[in-house]
Amino acid sequence: MSLYRNFSLSAVALAGALMMSAAPAQAQSDPVFGSWTPPMEYQNRVTMPKVFEALEKGASQKWKLVAGGQLADGRGIFTGVRDGVMEAGGPAIATYQPNLVPSLYAIYSTNILGHNDVIATTGAALETFYLNCPSCLEEFKKLNGVPLAGWTSSAYMLACREPVKSLADLKGKRIRATGGAAEFIKHLGGVPVGATLAEAVGLLQRGGLDCQYGIIDWLRTFGYADFAKHITDHPLGLTGPAIGMMLSRNVWTKLTPDQKKLYMQQAAWMSANQVIGNFILANEHGLQAIMKDKGVQLVKVDGKEWDTAAAAFKAKERELNIETATKFGVKDAAKIIDSYEAAVKKWRDLAKDVGRDEVKLQALYEKEIFSKIDLDKF
Repeated sequence: MSLYRNFSLSAVALAGALMMSAAPAQAQSDPVFGSWTPPMEYQNRVTMPKVFEALEKGASQKWKLVAGGQLADGRGIFTGVRDGVMEAGGPAIATYQPNLVPSLYAIYSTNILGHNDVIATTGAALETFYLNCPSCLEEFKKLNGVPLAGWTSSAYMLACREPVKSLADLKGKRIRATGGAAEFIKHLGGVPVGATLAEAVGLLQRGGLDCQYGIIDWLRTFGYADFAKHITDHPLGLTGPAIGMMLSRNVWTKLTPDQKKLYMQQAAWMSANQVIGNFILANEHGLQAIMKDKGVQLVKVDGKEWDTAAAAFKAKERELNIETATKFGVKDAAKIIDSYEAAVKKWRDLAKDVGRDEVKLQALYEKEIFSKIDLDKF
């Protein structure tokens, strides 16, 4: 009886050991992408499922999406990937952790005012980041990360609990804004509050915020339209790039050359899809939906008043951003910022014939940016 009991215990222990040894292999075969935005936000609902489908087909990797900040909030994406909480995460926003990616923060803090050309600004921001900012890429290497894809926003607008028709109405209002956008809001007379997009929901509900500063479709996907029903109808600059997929270098180094090329192709598609699908089309559809379903209203304003104030801010923005980036340890902040501003002008010409053709835009991003990245050194 004793012999049988000892044999049984040994068998159980062996079975348990085999199960434990199998668990890590299963975890490695099913890498996890952690997103801090809501499940219905465009990147989670549309973009990433299609990316993962392509990667499963072409690289035999079955990615799992965990959305809604279950693994890391907006501030925790960089460290979450670095520390192995997840194999990839996004979007990675520089203004939430500027001390970790100060060179990227220098680009992100540069407000592009006076137009709403997200196609051109995304191209310019990604060209600067990938091809003209070595320190940007080094920052991600230090975080054990590989930055894949990115996009600027479409033009930010104010969505407020009460109508804001003028700069006088804006004075003293508490507005969610981070990084360079916060300095811009301060210049306009508002009081910036450094909350993440997700944190802004509760703050608007409780009255801790008067306005949300961002794209229109966020009123739908984050739920701001339940509390902020007045959109000041004037574009107030755009920022970026957000990094769409920060991939663990532990995963990247195990990929074959062909798999790496596939990832870069998907990075180009991801960027194009977000630009046209999210920041143009979904933004337009979102406005129609919240006006119909939530009673959101557009508040007409005197655009000259806002543009004059924006121009005054732009005149001092460069030196302000250089000073801030230098304090974070960026040695070539002026070069990075100037490269981005110059690239915006270049990309306005490159992007003028794209229209809303996602395939054409992907090809343009691949040709001008992603195909020029040296994958052996990336």
